[in-house]
Amino acid sequence: DDCLGMFSSCDPDNDKCCEGRKCNRKDKWCKYVL
Repeated sequence: DDCLGMFSSCDPDNDKCCEGRKCNRKDKWCKYVL
């Protein structure tokens, strides 16, 4: 199952971003979680 890399478009309600990243609800792309 492929995950979405940094700055990939994503769906906040179905977050498929890679580990350590989270789908940003406002910008709709994967951002690092610090």
